[in-house]
Amino acid sequence: MTGVRLLTPESQARRSKAWKTIFKQRTAVERVNAYLKEFFRLNNVRYRTGKRAKIHFDMVTLIYYASKLSADRMNAQLNQQQAA
Repeated sequence: MTGVRLLTPESQARRSKAWKTIFKQRTAVERVNAYLKEFFRLNNVRYRTGKRAKIHFDMVTLIYYASKLSADRMNAQLNQQQAA
């Protein structure tokens, strides 16, 4: 398949390792955002002021990262016990 778009500088840049690394990071962030929207109901936040919505978002992200941190620590501890 040959086309004009395959020969542009932008398409060449998208084939680089740096582009792939950035794209992987971006998709990882988007997966986290989708998870937060789905399971913490960030799609249906109904506050009259943006201040309360920001507090809600900050609390949700704090809870999410705290749970991920504790899960990672528990997994590391389990792996150490299994290795011993």
